[in-house]
Amino acid sequence: MTPVPHTSPSIRRGAKRSWRLPALVIASVLGALIVAPAASAATDAPALSTGRSTVSIEAGTFDFYFAGQAASVYGEISAVAPATAVPTGSVRVVSLEPGNRTETPALLPSDLAGIFFSEAYPSKAGTRQFRVDYLGDKNFAPASKTFNYFVPTGPDTKTTLTATPSGTITAGQRITFIADVTDSQGRALDGDRSGEEITFFDNGRPLVGDQVFGEWHSTFTTTNLSVGVHRITAESFAVFYNPSTSPAVVITVVAKPAKVSGTLTVAPRGDVHVGTPVSATAKFTSSAGTVTGFVQFYDLTTKVGQPVALVKGSATFKYTSLKVGQHAVVARYLGTTKYAPAFTLPRLVRVIR
Repeated sequence: MTPVPHTSPSIRRGAKRSWRLPALVIASVLGALIVAPAASAATDAPALSTGRSTVSIEAGTFDFYFAGQAASVYGEISAVAPATAVPTGSVRVVSLEPGNRTETPALLPSDLAGIFFSEAYPSKAGTRQFRVDYLGDKNFAPASKTFNYFVPTGPDTKTTLTATPSGTITAGQRITFIADVTDSQGRALDGDRSGEEITFFDNGRPLVGDQVFGEWHSTFTTTNLSVGVHRITAESFAVFYNPSTSPAVVITVVAKPAKVSGTLTVAPRGDVHVGTPVSATAKFTSSAGTVTGFVQFYDLTTKVGQPVALVKGSATFKYTSLKVGQHAVVARYLGTTKYAPAFTLPRLVRVIR
């Protein structure tokens, strides 16, 4: 049954509804708005052997409700042709739940049917049932019919948040946050999404960036997180649901490493005889200050030895096993969180016999 006009939250939380509109107005308005849900396998019960006419029972839920809350029921008791009278009397509405809670509203007269308003009391989410028992009058025999109705999950919600990448990122780096909203047990929310919102916050302030919405799902992408520690949260809201806020995802943003440039010198220069050590000195500089860290030396693309620590921006390595032939000696600064990695230009060394 599709819900129709909703009550305010205070009414939805257990307050009884009072129907005081004229019966014909109620019948004409709700009769047009409400479509009864599919009935269960049960059908109209046959009339008792009283000689009285039989009736048709139609009913369904409207408004918005959850497990543990009253679900508003509207129904009609109408005569089965060729009867010409309108059924009167009262009905029993039995919630087919533990305890079988029952209400007994009187029929309100209209031109074509006796109409009634009542409530069903669902105990859990999913497809539930209530039974309508028409109690009969002098013209019509008693009858019963069972109806299915759907109870959405909620109204509690749980919002979860993930970040890709997570942990520590560099200023200007792209990061995506993903928020999902379920009920407290992780089940999909399947009711009215009126007013649904998912808002992202950075240290309690709205986060500005590129947000894409889905059903109880949203992604948020930004490259604008400033250097520092950010506690990112996502908050969900919808008219008929309780809001919830995700646990914080902590993102640490570090400054982009400063650019580094390097030079390499070798000695001796020119041709060297096989077995002669060749000393290579790499110097790395940056406008951000004295470069620290380690340097890896290479013979073209092959690592030679272990990384060497920079001292006042300089590192030296001695090649002692260069074979006969042409060699391209290169140094690579490995970088730190403050300084970006960098290569020197190669220096050519020819080893002869």
